[in-house]
Amino acid sequence: MNQDPGPADPSVAEAEGKLARLGVQVEAMQALLVRLLQDVVRAEGRLDQSQAAQLVEVNEQLVLAALTSQADAEAAAQALEKAAQSTVLDALTRLPNRSALRERFAQAVDDAKRHRTRVAVLFLDLDDFKQINDTQGHAFGDQVLRHVADHLLSVVREVDTVCRYGGDEFVVLLTELNQPGDAQTVAEKLIAVIGAPAKVKGHSVSLTASVGVAIYPDDGDDVDSLVARADAAMYQTKRLSAGGVAFHGQAPVERAVPVLRAQGAAGHQPAPQTGGEAPDPQRRLADLREANEKLVLAALTAQELQAAAELAQQRLTRLMAALADELRNPKAPIRIASGILDRQPTEELLPRGRHIVE
Repeated sequence: MNQDPGPADPSVAEAEGKLARLGVQVEAMQALLVRLLQDVVRAEGRLDQSQAAQLVEVNEQLVLAALTSQADAEAAAQALEKAAQSTVLDALTRLPNRSALRERFAQAVDDAKRHRTRVAVLFLDLDDFKQINDTQGHAFGDQVLRHVADHLLSVVREVDTVCRYGGDEFVVLLTELNQPGDAQTVAEKLIAVIGAPAKVKGHSVSLTASVGVAIYPDDGDDVDSLVARADAAMYQTKRLSAGGVAFHGQAPVERAVPVLRAQGAAGHQPAPQTGGEAPDPQRRLADLREANEKLVLAALTAQELQAAAELAQQRLTRLMAALADELRNPKAPIRIASGILDRQPTEELLPRGRHIVE
């Protein structure tokens, strides 16, 4: 016989109700979690775009700052170089002046003491230069002085100094000499290059120069005394014969050289020889020897110039290689940008950009 079930247990019904409510809450929480995840994805997307935009803006600022800084640095360097050169260069020839000569002499003496070598001071004076100014004018004379300056530079080393001392006087500072006789060789080269036929402003110019030499430490230990003694030696050889070389404390050697002339449309031509006398064989032999000496000096000068040009090319090649290697480094722009940010920290965007870059 079947019996009817009794009434349901109220505790079970209550538990089922709670379970149903919990299920609804779980579903609601899942839906909320999905929405939160979607919001996070969208937020991350917006954050990435914002950072990218910030980085682009920072890069633009960095490029502008770098260009501005570079332009300012170049302008400042040019202004500084002009200011420095105006105090140490002769306005006419752009050669070092007396002030620069003193500085370079001090450096040359320091090197000589360290390496136990000598320094030579050559005092060079153009013979009868006043004749050029009187016949062709001072403007033409200035052009001749520039011509002389360029040619003097062509026969000395980079470590040597050619200085315009005043008027038509030049001082050449020779460093790292092993023996005084080396100064004699350079002095003869200077005289030869000045005496080579040339044209200045359409005028043929023939020049001669007299040179006096004083040696450190043999003849003195300061620039003023050495210049004075080289000057005195120069006047000794000038009185004896134009175009000679004389050392301080030694008798000058006589040299037969042509007289200074500036020839041209308004210049004076050399007087033609008169008489029917046959040329002196000894004089012809001396002229041939002098011409041969000039040819030898010209050949030696050409070789030295070629060697100097090759050395300069090697230095330039090494510099360009080092620069190319630096530019190939991907961290170089970032390092430069970081340095610029250090110098310009006032803008709020730039420190933030630096943090992103680094």
